[in-house]
Amino acid sequence: MNLKEQIAPKGLQFKSNSFIISDKYATILTVIGYPKYINPGFLSSLTSMSGIKIVIKHIPMPFSSIRKMLNKEIASLKERYQQEKDKTLQERIRMDYETIEQFVSMLAASESKTFDFQMHIMITANSEEELQNKKQQLKNYLDAMELRAYPLRFEQEQVFKSMLPLYGDQPIEKRIGTPIPSPTVAAMYPFIFDSIKDPGLSTLLGVDFSGGVILFNQFLYQIKKEHNRNNANMIMLGTSGSGKSTAAKLIIRSHLRNDYKVVYIDPEGELEEMCTKMGGDFIDLGKGGEYGMINPLEVVVDADEDEIASGLGYTVLTRTLQTVKAFMKYYDPHIEEDVLNMFSEMLQETYRRFGIDFNSDFSKFSSKDYPTFRDVYATIRGKLNSMVEKTQEKDIMEKLEIKIRPLVKELKYYFDDHTTISPKSSFIVFNIRELMNADQNIRNALFFNILKYAWGLTLDKSVNTVLAVDEAHVLLSGNNTLGADFLAQIQRRARKYNTGTMIITQQPSDFSDPAVITQGKAIFDNASYYLVMGLKKQAAEDLSLLIDLNDNEKENIKRYNQGEALFVCGSRRMQINIVVTEKELESFGSGGGL
Repeated sequence: MNLKEQIAPKGLQFKSNSFIISDKYATILTVIGYPKYINPGFLSSLTSMSGIKIVIKHIPMPFSSIRKMLNKEIASLKERYQQEKDKTLQERIRMDYETIEQFVSMLAASESKTFDFQMHIMITANSEEELQNKKQQLKNYLDAMELRAYPLRFEQEQVFKSMLPLYGDQPIEKRIGTPIPSPTVAAMYPFIFDSIKDPGLSTLLGVDFSGGVILFNQFLYQIKKEHNRNNANMIMLGTSGSGKSTAAKLIIRSHLRNDYKVVYIDPEGELEEMCTKMGGDFIDLGKGGEYGMINPLEVVVDADEDEIASGLGYTVLTRTLQTVKAFMKYYDPHIEEDVLNMFSEMLQETYRRFGIDFNSDFSKFSSKDYPTFRDVYATIRGKLNSMVEKTQEKDIMEKLEIKIRPLVKELKYYFDDHTTISPKSSFIVFNIRELMNADQNIRNALFFNILKYAWGLTLDKSVNTVLAVDEAHVLLSGNNTLGADFLAQIQRRARKYNTGTMIITQQPSDFSDPAVITQGKAIFDNASYYLVMGLKKQAAEDLSLLIDLNDNEKENIKRYNQGEALFVCGSRRMQINIVVTEKELESFGSGGGL
């Protein structure tokens, strides 16, 4: 058996502008147009894309041949210039031939070599539909880079052979190249090592695997426009012991030193010591009652001055009604839709009894002005007492009464009272460690209730705020799409309030579950940054459903040691080591941190 036979695919079937190789669908785009100006590492972003393979050939060309070809092109353009009547087109032609003349002069002066540059991009996918989607996405990306690329019809086999070292020169190679000087070819080289040195108030996050320093500004968009860094939203992933908690604390500590505000949902109580050392508010909500209460029915005023001025103030109550419905879904995942709708009606009627409607000025309300669940329960009981005859509506109302009763009885210390907490510092940590091993529905409902309240603490535009949500996969448990929608909504609206989110999880599978993958992808798409630390095999596969990962990245993620991570920073991707000093570790305290 020869070498070709050993490495040959199981089968090849060529079509007009695509082909099937083994069990994969594929097409090859040939680049036929390049931008006038490029920066070093121009192609580096392409090489990191999943399902993409790039082949580049650069064949030396003698200067005499280049000069002859270019002189011919200059003569042709000058002739067109003389014949062209349109002044605008004439000016464009003049600029073209002057550019070529300058190019010839540069080549002669610098003695730069010129190459016949050929570039092909092969896309592979598991289905024809996926292939078409990937091709369109890639073409959009290439358009942004000012690269023109097309699949050569009925020539896919020739192009494929030209990409392989097993075959000799193909006839097609004589007509697809573009003359490019050696400095430009060098700038095309995609395998570069880069550091991040963001201006402004940055965090020394670590070093990349080449030794480059990572100075990371989560709020870079406020001072500088950079591709794919248009918000301050971040997602951190990693198994227990991967270094995820240390990385989160490192970033949080830096933000606090920069006088930012930090609101942190800490289900495991890992930040208690750090919070105390830094003079923050550590609020233990897992015990409920006198230790701390958040009224699920309190309205969060999520509307800025512009929205209110334009008549959108009613959305404040609308959003509250939606969040309370999401809360009920966490409290009872099996609640029937008609019962949930009836609850919404009773809640609105209760609000009206307290002078609250869609036209209310919520800036004038205090925590004591809002109803509690016992007030809603009274509304329900009053309705039931007025229903003499047995009807479908009464049947729904009776079901609702049974659902609400525990909230004002055995669970009243968690959910049935006015909000009693009033944090004062710029570092606020909510802890529910006491409840993490309790009934799942109660835990999830309390977690969501805290998130809603925490979001309300981030709406001050005068200060940069980070809302960190640890164990965020809880919000997607039970396939609660309302909760997932709320989290995605927070991400979308965060920038409006100079807020950045930090979503921390060790279970990407909860985000990629088929029941919530639409919301899960929205949450991941709304982030400009990903810090991916060590994950188990299945978790890495689940993550690849949410963000683009090439094969090397997936394999590396499974093998990362503690403190190693894939850092996706806008359009840049790099492997980094988190660097923490002894002084920083000491400030984190003993709760978690590795």
